[in-house]
Amino acid sequence: MIQSHEFIFRDLGLVKKFSKNRYNTLMKNQNIVVIGGANLEYLVTSDHEIVPNTKNSVTMEELYAGSGLNYTLRLLRAGEAVFPILFVGDDYIGHQIKGIVSNALNIADESIEAFIQSEAFLISGVDTPKSIIMVEGNRRTVLSHDKNLQNLFRSFIEDRLNHTQSVSALIIGHIHSDKPAITQEIDKLSTLYAMQYFQNSDTLIYANIGASQITHGFGFWKSWLPMLDILQLNINEMKQLFHQPDQPRPTLQHIITILKTLNISAVITLDKFGAIGLMRDHYDTLFLAQPVDLGERFADSTGAGDAFCSGMVSVLNGKKNFSESDFKEAMEIARSWAVYACLSYGGANQCPDRETISLFHQEIIQESEVQRYHGEGIKDILSLVEGITANTPS
Repeated sequence: MIQSHEFIFRDLGLVKKFSKNRYNTLMKNQNIVVIGGANLEYLVTSDHEIVPNTKNSVTMEELYAGSGLNYTLRLLRAGEAVFPILFVGDDYIGHQIKGIVSNALNIADESIEAFIQSEAFLISGVDTPKSIIMVEGNRRTVLSHDKNLQNLFRSFIEDRLNHTQSVSALIIGHIHSDKPAITQEIDKLSTLYAMQYFQNSDTLIYANIGASQITHGFGFWKSWLPMLDILQLNINEMKQLFHQPDQPRPTLQHIITILKTLNISAVITLDKFGAIGLMRDHYDTLFLAQPVDLGERFADSTGAGDAFCSGMVSVLNGKKNFSESDFKEAMEIARSWAVYACLSYGGANQCPDRETISLFHQEIIQESEVQRYHGEGIKDILSLVEGITANTPS
């Protein structure tokens, strides 16, 4: 947090000073607020299954990822104005992430640069999380290390949001400090605070939450989910969230019924099998983003869901009351962002600029078309999806 009425940041070798009032004024022009995690990621890859109790030859790479950082880097590189509120500490990893975000700026925006370069970007008392991702052929295993046991993110978010105005889109990603082990009181969760902060505004609220939030269960979130404009989860996460105690695992048809009662739009990602889109007040229409076969170009699907979310918001930014054509276009663009993410390892290892992603979109547009289905066609697609995803890892 800002400890004085002045802070200093460097721009092209020059030192600039801004008063706290000047800082508040600069924050008025931000478009997209991103709230989520960031972490150091050790990527371990093997072209074959790792054999326990033996020595295995692998490749190792040090990357930076986490949902909040993934959205931030992809949108910044694409030229969007992003105000990132990330779970990063005032430690070595945090300062590395700070530099990476600064280098991703692809627009001349004094306010964003001022914030990123200031003390306000880092959270005092937080240890930036680490993770190990083990990729063995087609199998991916994630090992997370987060020793933070205090809910320091909530007050940090409150302070940072007080510096934002005229926000046209909010992305809520995985917030580790919302896990039940830290707090089970709904009114103390960072996720809910962010939703409530923007609920009576024209801000598009897009949530792509993670395990820490989902673990609380549907009963915990049921009253609050209608604040969202769009909920995005992969198919296993969606089934986990909407699973009721002592009930069988919900089918996609049952999930659609629940979404109708919540009156929110939803995106269900299907890993390599594409994505399903459902739009509030239009549940008689199902949008299906066709999968794209990359062949030998495929590297890793880590972060593809975050890329899909980023692509959706890049189109729907400022369109809280989006149309069917807006939603369809957003899914088409998002599919290209997600497929591009599969060309490299890690969540945000290679983030394209706007020109690069636009050219890639044109390259695969015929393969990544979004089809609309109605009536019996919806049942047929849902049955097909249930069948081909039945054995995907949870």
